[in-house]
Amino acid sequence: PPDLLEKDTPHDLTPYSTLPSPEPIYTSTIYPLFNLQDPSTTLILSTTRDHPIRLSSALHPSLLASYPLVSPTTEAYITPHSILFTPDGTHFVTGSDSLICCFDISRSGKGPITRMPTIPSKRKKIVGGGVGMKGVISALAWSADTILAAGTFTRSVGLYDSGGQGDCIAVFSVAHEANDTKTQIGGSGITQVLWSPCGRYLYIAERKSNGIIVYDIRVAGKRLGSLQGRKSDTNQRLGVDIVQTEQGHEIWAGGTDGVVRVWQNPGEEEGAKDPKWEWKAHDDPVTSAVVHPFGTDVGDTE
Repeated sequence: PPDLLEKDTPHDLTPYSTLPSPEPIYTSTIYPLFNLQDPSTTLILSTTRDHPIRLSSALHPSLLASYPLVSPTTEAYITPHSILFTPDGTHFVTGSDSLICCFDISRSGKGPITRMPTIPSKRKKIVGGGVGMKGVISALAWSADTILAAGTFTRSVGLYDSGGQGDCIAVFSVAHEANDTKTQIGGSGITQVLWSPCGRYLYIAERKSNGIIVYDIRVAGKRLGSLQGRKSDTNQRLGVDIVQTEQGHEIWAGGTDGVVRVWQNPGEEEGAKDPKWEWKAHDDPVTSAVVHPFGTDVGDTE
């Protein structure tokens, strides 16, 4: 609404437009240069089962382009579980079962320009013979220097150079760290990965977990600490946001108890860290908490 930044009371937001879908949407992402003043930038990518990836306009719900991702052996559509534009918006990457693909947005009707299996062979009992990671890639995120972090439902994280088209830098599992008896935050599958603005820290959120794991990525696979008290012991995806501040950055996350919690500069100290402050947003679970780029407004969903 036009008065969004002028009132202190909560707003009930209604959809500006609605995009129909032939099947349930697995994942979606918006164009990084999205600007309501420029209709040509109001773009959304979405994935559905048994269909190509769809590029749509948010202002005028219509299909602008499509990008097939097809198995070379069965010729069936592969449905990505994660999708992400490159920072410049010229390409996008997808994550599916042990596969990362990169598409050129200008090549409508065409498949990926690169395919990168995350394991040499899906048939090997030992994951990739000791190399790579196996499982559905459920989360993707770019660092400030375009290192791609990919997380899986099987609780592994991979780091890839050159915007997901280069070499695998590192692969590590979070299962042992998350189930450490000292923290006991739990977890049963990665749902979101986030980089700190400086690109030094990686934050990992899981389903059925009461915390967020923090890694200092200069030592890949070494946990720095955890953000505890998240209250997210559920199979629902509960979204997390990262906000840059004058003093560093903050992590905002909602919980099943309807509370939004904030951790300030989580990478400054090791070990478990409690929220700096919190506030009651709903009586129902807060499935997502997003902070306005100006840092003055918060949007949340239940």
